[in-house]
Amino acid sequence: MKIAIDCRYLGKSGIGRVCEGILDHLDFGENEYVLIGSAQKLEKYKGVRIVPDESEPYSVKGLFTYDKRLNRSCDALIVPNFLVPFGVKIPVFSVMHDLIFLDLPKITTRGFADRTIKKLLLKRGMTRSRRIACVSEFTLSRCKHFYPKLSRKCYVNHIGLSSDVLNYDASVCTKGNDIIFVGNVKEHKGLRTLVKAYRLLPQGKFRLKIIGEREGFLTGMREEELTGEGITFTGRLSDEALLREIASAAFLVQPSLYEGFGLPPLEALYLGTQPIVSEIPVFREVYGELPAVFFSDAEDLAAKLMAEYPPFDVREEIRSKYSYAAFDERLFAQIGQSLSFRR
Repeated sequence: MKIAIDCRYLGKSGIGRVCEGILDHLDFGENEYVLIGSAQKLEKYKGVRIVPDESEPYSVKGLFTYDKRLNRSCDALIVPNFLVPFGVKIPVFSVMHDLIFLDLPKITTRGFADRTIKKLLLKRGMTRSRRIACVSEFTLSRCKHFYPKLSRKCYVNHIGLSSDVLNYDASVCTKGNDIIFVGNVKEHKGLRTLVKAYRLLPQGKFRLKIIGEREGFLTGMREEELTGEGITFTGRLSDEALLREIASAAFLVQPSLYEGFGLPPLEALYLGTQPIVSEIPVFREVYGELPAVFFSDAEDLAAKLMAEYPPFDVREEIRSKYSYAAFDERLFAQIGQSLSFRR
């Protein structure tokens, strides 16, 4: 098979790391690949054809830059989210991370017009996709709730850890007294709860580091509320610096109100750092059998941060259950079955 992959998301948090995970585990002996995106970011992938495209995939322009010549030369297109470019005529295989625009519209969209456009693009993406990989059972359940007919195309395909996490030597890091948050700085990430809990702790016992994008504040908080005594807002870090922060932290806290999967706690577990996560369904699904600690509110989180926990090593368990090699295997099995059926 000759498969095109939309790689314009590389370098972005979240979907960008998923895209990287897919690329790092491709079987170049099994299929031929065409990678769409920045030639500079894709230069490490040897033996593939690169179709340069520097457009922003989330922009209006980015929806219309698809090279239609790929319709004649490729068998299928992989899109790592629901934004299927216009002009695609070959079968599309997409990845569904969450349906947060539908579940929490008031805090994830900027008014009626923005909400309507996102809903139309989401439904169009599901309609145009031959098969849809849902990153969790929770996301699959939301697809069934909102789009019962289209959800027949969906299947569960858990994401995993990227190669840089799997290969990182955490033993060189010394544990400190940092509590860290990693993710987009948006309201559904629950930062208000984390900051409230931090201010309940004894002064000076911990430092709080918030690691995320400075742009696009949608937290419901002012930026100055995310700073103060003992609180550092780092902005986005390089991959190397981020892994060092995770491996050196005392705790990683993920206080999200909503997630489709929630990857940072899994990275923390693999690197030997204790994650403390909010009591939401997808975290119970992903982390219920792993040594994550769950909290209910700010007071409970503060108490959990003051407790002591035994050391753990769940690297083998994580590799066996959450692997991009397995993700790719399931993805390409779906593509192969679908294209064989088509022929």
